Amino acid sequence: MVMAAYEKRFPTCKMIPVFLGSDILSEEKSEDGARLCRERRCRLAVDAPYLLKKIVSVDCIYFIQTNTLDRRNRTLKIRAFNESFSSRVIINENCCYSVHPE
Repeated sequence: MVMAAYEKRFPTCKMIPVFLGSDILSEEKSEDGARLCRERRCRLAVDAPYLLKKIVSVDCIYFIQTNTLDRRNRTLKIRAFNESFSSRVIINENCCYSVHPE
């Protein structure tokens, strides 16, 4: 159920206006369907004053996100890193969602 709710934000979501869209780069599924790994290239709108966006000449930024759903272990792992400005700034995000043991 968590993954189904999470997937509704792709390729766009009206409730997240800063999220402009995404493209699937790769997708791997285990033979038994228990594991799904999907890599996306996502676009976010830059929330900055107009003049600043013109100076750096950027309207959106890109990041790569990898989602791994493991139904057997009941986990969702999300790994993301920035593609835009990667030579100047490094952003790595790692999240793991799992079912409470009780």
